[in-house]
Amino acid sequence: MQSEVEETFKELNYDYEAFYYLPKDWNEDERLFEITREKLLKGNFSHVFSINYSSIIAEAIKSLNKDILYINWNHSVPFETRNLEGLNYDFNRSFIFDRAYTNRLLEAGYKNVYHLPLATKIRDVAFKNPVYTYDISFVGSMYVSEYKDFSRPLSQNLRGYLDGLVEFQCQLNGGNIFNDCINNELLEKINGEISKEQIYYLLSREATKRQRLLALMLLESRFKTALFSKDEMQELKNTYMGGYIDYSTKMPEIFRNSKINLNVSLSCIETGIPLRVLDIIACGGLVLSNFQPEIYEYFRPDEDIICFNNSEELLAKASFLIKEDSVREKVIENGLEIIKKAFNYKDRVEAMFGMN
Repeated sequence: MQSEVEETFKELNYDYEAFYYLPKDWNEDERLFEITREKLLKGNFSHVFSINYSSIIAEAIKSLNKDILYINWNHSVPFETRNLEGLNYDFNRSFIFDRAYTNRLLEAGYKNVYHLPLATKIRDVAFKNPVYTYDISFVGSMYVSEYKDFSRPLSQNLRGYLDGLVEFQCQLNGGNIFNDCINNELLEKINGEISKEQIYYLLSREATKRQRLLALMLLESRFKTALFSKDEMQELKNTYMGGYIDYSTKMPEIFRNSKINLNVSLSCIETGIPLRVLDIIACGGLVLSNFQPEIYEYFRPDEDIICFNNSEELLAKASFLIKEDSVREKVIENGLEIIKKAFNYKDRVEAMFGMN
């Protein structure tokens, strides 16, 4: 997103200065605090923009008492930081692609949060003739998380309870049960120091890992399947392991040259459209995605996008689409038109910077 946002700033003739810094700790990083303060003191800036909300940046701006708006566009939920106090600062504007998470923050009393879907950029590869290498590809993390290490020292009853929650979440098509099930009593039983957000994300990653692994295991026995991920899954016996691929160079080619590109959303994305879905379409690829409520606000089912609700639908739709080149290309063509109209960066940036 960073490079696309910068391209949009240039297109809109925004005068900006960019700097790149990945904090070691999203909650405490004195160097990021000082860098932000120093740059804002030396320059004549009206706005600060970041991909994802940073409480450190918010606190740095607050410490200066200057008339500066902080705009952040969030492509992951929940927020990495535990300190959300800055969401209520008058200068903060947080835009979030998942409506359910946005509403949850509003219900919790946070003021300056707004729902805004993500955007993508149509790639030149979308208009090239595909050379199909794989029937089905998945590009992304398999979340080989620390869940096993985390749960090993817990009591058998508590470990069984958490496994039950994860398995129940795996059966859901949309929504997330963890937020309602994680209370203070459960946190005390697990570990008095772990936060609700940490266990929520940990369980969500474990559920997502299981869902993605199950989908690929079902598909690999019938189709030529590939996984492009830093995680190598020994459970997958017949899937090509392509390893990590570069987002800007190799990924578009994989999307265009796979008959089907699988999306199984991270389970803490309850309603929003993940960036992977938009990028697949923008590269001229066909996406076969689990259902997300916001998808059908923009895309017509089975005409502009293909979604599945369960394992049976996944296999049935994959079997049909792999054989039907003309159907796939028509869905891709329709999807590209939706991307052009509703998911371009210029509209999103103007919406964010147009808010007072």
